[in-house]
Amino acid sequence: MSHWPPGTTLVDFLTAAFHGGGLPAADPAVLGLVRMTHTEPALRAVWLQAHDDALPVLQTLLARRSGADPDDLRVKVHAATLNGALRAAAEDFARRCADDPDAPGDELAARLLAAVGAASEGLPY
Repeated sequence: MSHWPPGTTLVDFLTAAFHGGGLPAADPAVLGLVRMTHTEPALRAVWLQAHDDALPVLQTLLARRSGADPDDLRVKVHAATLNGALRAAAEDFARRCADDPDAPGDELAARLLAAVGAASEGLPY
């Protein structure tokens, strides 16, 4: 995301980035660990902590793009939304593809794009 150019939406940037062949195939062991975060409380805690640790990085990135302060509530909400979308996409991919060691990287890219696209729609409820 550090290469995300100004004037380009995140969805457009990711679409272009993934268009050239998606992502490399995921490690089945990593997918298994991510899948286990739903049944193993200790793994869940580490997984959620890793995402919590990513929030300030995302806040700084989004604040820099918008010219806002990283502690601005709007920036915090957008960072949390993006973080949640990325986490949901990774968990969905792991759940669906952990038993398929040949799951293509473009399948993960499609899930990431779908999640970020859904996040960018806002709350339609």
